[in-house]
Amino acid sequence: MTIEAFYPWSLIVMLLAVVWWFYRNNMSASKALPALAFWAASLLYAMVVFFTEFSTYYKLLLMIPRDFMAFVVVGLLANNLKSSRGFLALAIGVGVGSYLLYSNFVGEVYQKYVAPSNKPSTVQNEKPSGLATHGELLVDLKNVDNIAGLQTLLKAYGVELTPAFPTVADKGITELDDYFLINIPEAQLGSITAIEKLLRQSGLIDWVERNETMSLSPIETTPNNGTSGKGDYGIDDPNIDKVWSFDKLNVAGYFKYIKEKGVTPKKRAKIAILDTGVDAEHEDLKGNYVSTRKGYDKDKQSHGTHCAGIAASVTNNGVGIASLALNNQFVEVTSIKVLSDQGWGTQDGIINGIILAADKGADVISMSLGGPSSDASQRAYSEAIRYANSKGAIVVVAAGNESQNATKVVPASCEGVITVSAINANLEKASFSNFVQDLKMGIAAPGEDILSTIPKNKYASYSGTSMATPFVAGLLGVMKALKPEMTTQEAYKLLHKTGKDTKNPVETGKLVNPLGVMKAMQKQK
Repeated sequence: MTIEAFYPWSLIVMLLAVVWWFYRNNMSASKALPALAFWAASLLYAMVVFFTEFSTYYKLLLMIPRDFMAFVVVGLLANNLKSSRGFLALAIGVGVGSYLLYSNFVGEVYQKYVAPSNKPSTVQNEKPSGLATHGELLVDLKNVDNIAGLQTLLKAYGVELTPAFPTVADKGITELDDYFLINIPEAQLGSITAIEKLLRQSGLIDWVERNETMSLSPIETTPNNGTSGKGDYGIDDPNIDKVWSFDKLNVAGYFKYIKEKGVTPKKRAKIAILDTGVDAEHEDLKGNYVSTRKGYDKDKQSHGTHCAGIAASVTNNGVGIASLALNNQFVEVTSIKVLSDQGWGTQDGIINGIILAADKGADVISMSLGGPSSDASQRAYSEAIRYANSKGAIVVVAAGNESQNATKVVPASCEGVITVSAINANLEKASFSNFVQDLKMGIAAPGEDILSTIPKNKYASYSGTSMATPFVAGLLGVMKALKPEMTTQEAYKLLHKTGKDTKNPVETGKLVNPLGVMKAMQKQK
C-alpha cells in the first residue's frame, strides 16, 4: 500500500474525531479519548501530506485549503446538530461522504480545480512529427497505483494509457514496468506541449519523453566485384576474397592463432539482431540461426539479414562468406524484428525488443538503427540498456550516417552502449559516418562496401555504420563465448586497448583488432 492510500483515511478519522468531540461535549462526558483520536489523526494527516509524492503546488494550493474547508464545515455542522436527532446521521454521512470524495482524491481535485491548464487550449501548437501514432508519449509513473489519477488528470484530452513494456520478466531489477504509453488523439496533438507540462507539474510521474520513430539508413553500393588479395584463411568460403575487411584486419592471422592455440569456447554465445528481421533459411546463416519467434524469421527489407551475415555467417561451409566465428561452437544468431519492412520503428518497440532479447538470454544485442532525439536524455532507453546489462548482455549500436557528432543520435549516445563508427578500406573514417569522440565507449569497424547475406540465398554490398556494428557484435560474441561473465566495460576496455589507430583516430575511436583481442584474452586465462 502506498503512502497516498493513507491520506483519505487520516482525514476521515480526523473529521470523525471532531464529530465525536462535539458529541461527548454535549453529553458532558470526558473528551480525552476523542481529543487523543483527533490529535493522532491530525499527526498522521500531516505526515501523509508531507511524504506524498505530489507537488508542493498541489499540496499548498489545493489539498490543504480544501481539507481545511471540509474541517470547518464538518465542525460547524457538528456544533449545530450536537443536540438533535440528526447527529448520528451526520456522523455516518461524514464517514461515507468523505470516503467517496477522498478515495479518488487525486483525479477529482485535478479535474475540478486545476483549470484551465488541464483543459484543451483553444490555441493549438504545431502538431509534432516523427512520433509513434499508437502512443506519442512515454511516461514513468512514480507509482502505478496512481494510474487512475493520471487518467482523470488527462481526461479532458481524451488520451488512452497502456503499459509500455508489459513483458518485462524481472520487474525487481528495473523501473520499466512503471512506464506507460500515452496515445493522444489526432485532434489534440497540437496540445502535446501543454500535456507534457501538466504531467511534469502533477507530481504523479518521474519522467516523460516523446516516443520517437527510428529508422535505418544504409547506403547501398554496387556489388563488390573486386578482390583484396586472398589471404591464407584456411577456410573454404568462396567469396572470402571479396571481404576486404578480413584482409585489412589480418583475420587470417586471427584464424591461425585460434587453431594453433586450440582456443575453445565455454559456451555458444547468442547474438540478437534487432532489425527488419532475418531470413532464417539463408544458406550461409541457417547453420548458426536460432529462432526467437517465427514472425522474425523472414526479412522483406534485407537490412537485418545483411547485418546477421556480418555478425554470424557460417564459416568454412563451402558457400558465401565468413564471420569471425571460426566454427559453429562460438556463436549463434537470432532475430528480433523491431523495424518495419520499410525500415521504420518506434522507441517503445525497440525497447521492447531489447527487453525480449535480454529475457531470451542474448549475450550481445546488435542495433543498426537510430535517429535524432529532441530529449535532453533518453531515460527509457538507458533503463532498458541497464536491464540488458544486468542480465549479462552487451549492447552495441551504430553511430549513425549523418556525418555529425554521435551525441545527437539515439541510442548511440545512451549510457552503457558500445557505439560503432565506420571506416573504409583506406582505414579512414567513412564520409557518411558520425564521429564518436565525445562518447565514453566509441570504437571503429569496417563499414564501407561490405559484402554480406541478403534474403533468398543472395549476397550484396552495403555501406553504413549499420554494417560496422554487427562486425563488432560478432567479435563481442566470440569474446563472450570465451568469457561469458565479461561485462560491457571489460569488453570495451579490451577492444580499446588492443585496437589500432585509424587515419582519423580521434573521430572514429580505435579500430577493432580481432587477433589482438584473442591474444589478450588468452593471456588472461
